[in-house]
Amino acid sequence: MEQQLSEEDLKNIARQLGCPEGEHGIKTGEMMHANNIGMTTSAIEALNLQSDETILEIGHGNGGHIAQLLSQAENLHYFGADISATIIAEAEKINQDFITKGKVHFQLTDGLTLPFDDDQFDKIFTVNTIYFWTNPSGYLNEIKRTLKPDGTLAVCFADKNFMKNLPFTPYGFTLYEIENAMRLLEETGFTIKDSIKKLERIQSKTGEQVEREYYVVTATA
Repeated sequence: MEQQLSEEDLKNIARQLGCPEGEHGIKTGEMMHANNIGMTTSAIEALNLQSDETILEIGHGNGGHIAQLLSQAENLHYFGADISATIIAEAEKINQDFITKGKVHFQLTDGLTLPFDDDQFDKIFTVNTIYFWTNPSGYLNEIKRTLKPDGTLAVCFADKNFMKNLPFTPYGFTLYEIENAMRLLEETGFTIKDSIKKLERIQSKTGEQVEREYYVVTATA
């Protein structure tokens, strides 16, 4: 018989997904990596990475995908920003060789501002973080500030119609349909280049196969 999760359990799941912490947070990071790899790969492909570019990922999780990203072109430099010290420690462990070589850098952030220079990045991407932005317009302005002129931003997120059926999303998630997300980007001064809709089958927390509809929106500053 399937175990019913209490409201407190669901709130804890939501909290861990927003900011993984402690031992449970490490396991959450592993689960998120496995569950998000299709979306992450789609977002990386949408960036069309070129040699010598500097990339920022917001909300990198345990960083199990960074080796794959760095293999896309010559001499890439990767910066990761995350609000979880637990997850940064895991990502540093997994990517220690790249850190030693100066290819990969991680930064603990507050989810509101980005501690980077103006026009620092050629490409910025983020997967499954938009739900947790407490000030989306302000955060997009920060993203725009750190992105080079004509730089590309890729935002990847699961559709509201899929997300609203998950039992933990009422607790701290803001859900987006494609129209809302594109409007938010345009209102912040981004120009939409493309939006791709994808379907994938993933395993739900209760172990069954579910179909997830998600979008990758690319925009220029």
